[in-house]
Amino acid sequence: MPIYFTNAAKYYKEAPHQVAAWNFLQSKVEPKLLEEFAEMYRAAPPAPELVKTTIITPQIMQQLTGYSAASFDDVFCSDFNKLLEVTEFVKHKKEMCMLIANLMHETANFKYMKEIADGWAYEGRTDLGNTEPGDGPKFKGTGVLQLTGRYNYTRFSEDIGDPEVVKQGCDYVCNNYPFMSATTWIKDNNLLKICLTSGFDDCCYKINGGWNGYESRKYCYNVALKVFGLQ
Repeated sequence: MPIYFTNAAKYYKEAPHQVAAWNFLQSKVEPKLLEEFAEMYRAAPPAPELVKTTIITPQIMQQLTGYSAASFDDVFCSDFNKLLEVTEFVKHKKEMCMLIANLMHETANFKYMKEIADGWAYEGRTDLGNTEPGDGPKFKGTGVLQLTGRYNYTRFSEDIGDPEVVKQGCDYVCNNYPFMSATTWIKDNNLLKICLTSGFDDCCYKINGGWNGYESRKYCYNVALKVFGLQ
């Protein structure tokens, strides 16, 4: 069976046996090759080719939430559109409504875009990559799907080519990437495929890990379907 470094990196959790294995591999690789690898790994990815469609506008947000259109600025709407474009939900309106409904529930109608708690509960959580003093609050949950932990912030930072994500942490991500911060998780978990093949209930279960708030999610789904003319 072939061994892929990408799989090893994906499931790396800093377990002692994993650290030992990576250190062993590093000791066997020429420094020059490591330098070339590091340069490629840290390079910003090419910008994705985005769909030239604006789905989310302040007026659409007003219809979805009942809040004034003035409550939703350009950064908010632009980042929401980018999320739908990059994850390709924009191409599938019904499935897009499934995602939007769950995001509405998770954020209480986009009211809470970062975790209310101070984040100290995550301090020292090596399973989240929080190895430095202050990592708990700095990398507490933020964005529509609660990006949490140094490891996940780092992955997102590398995915979009913005080192400030790790340098500044929670507030920076909340203010600049409230929606795009969910892209890595959505892609890793094949959420669009789940929506296309299994439907709304499985979408909810994948995001929540259970059935918490199901009736609220269903209500939001019906609202989204009506707003986008699917019901």
